[in-house]
Amino acid sequence: MSEPRELVFQCSADLAGSLPESCSVAVSCYEAPGIRHLVATRLQNTLQSLAGSGMDLRALDGVTLTEDCAAASMLIQKVPEGHVPLQMGEQPHTLEMARTVPVWRNDELRFHIVLRAGLGIGLLSKDKTFQTLAYACIAHEAAHVEHEGHLYRTFPDIYGIPIPCGDRSRNTFLKALDVWSEYAACRSSATFRPEAVEEFEKVFCRALDDGLSFSGRCIADSESGADATERLKDILQFFGDVFVYAGYFLGHLDGLRLDLEQHAPSAWSVLAEYPEVGAVVRRLHSNLQELWLHEFEWHSIEVFAPIYDVICSIMALHGFVLTKDELDWKIQLCRRGMG
Repeated sequence: MSEPRELVFQCSADLAGSLPESCSVAVSCYEAPGIRHLVATRLQNTLQSLAGSGMDLRALDGVTLTEDCAAASMLIQKVPEGHVPLQMGEQPHTLEMARTVPVWRNDELRFHIVLRAGLGIGLLSKDKTFQTLAYACIAHEAAHVEHEGHLYRTFPDIYGIPIPCGDRSRNTFLKALDVWSEYAACRSSATFRPEAVEEFEKVFCRALDDGLSFSGRCIADSESGADATERLKDILQFFGDVFVYAGYFLGHLDGLRLDLEQHAPSAWSVLAEYPEVGAVVRRLHSNLQELWLHEFEWHSIEVFAPIYDVICSIMALHGFVLTKDELDWKIQLCRRGMG
């Protein structure tokens, strides 16, 4: 096992305010010392290049290459045993390539990028497609560092305490923040791999179809007299994730300055088939664009309330409502949803 290596950036005056004062990379997942050195060096150059392209990476804590992003992230965050951080449900036919996690360093919150080991090899590859994929994944995570760092600097008091989301479901409000996070990261990094827009379109369409099917089964169980309690618990996960995937997709579209109707025929067709859902997705898109335009003018965490409301509206459209009892918020079936 090798110790994390300190990255030393060659900063010009222009980049001094865009890169962290200290940053490390962990490459012990590779057995060969030569590979560890090459990956660390290429990664350092990549991050410096991204800062040169305009990304603000001051909040970057470091980068870890690993075979298991989830396990490494829990170790980095020091998650207590038996606790599982809130995260998206697994999407069939996808493999997690990277994630960015918040970590406290003394009294400062910073953001650590965790990359699948293959991406480090991709940076060294002569295969242009593989190399582009690796670079784009790193750019996406670097964009998370930029936008999450800005969110922390804007609202430093919301970290380390239960998020002040008013009289709203905390889990649903956190989903709203996730939707923005993926939209912003995709919009900032879309140009590094434009062809990914088709992949995000397919994943969004699949997630939407799964969400509609799942809600239909939940309603059918309830109407047949079956116990739908367990299914109801998963409704928020399904519809919240639909909008997170929408954030990926819409962010990529906007980052490439593409039009939904002209450049995403599959998604456009699905939304046309379900016009009420289409209206909700367009409302979400408008809210995300508004957040993007005024990101440096935010005055309250309430800026994310419109996304929360959109998540609630698509659940209500299908017959589900959030209600609060003495302990917590829960999902209830309130009426027959769409056919």
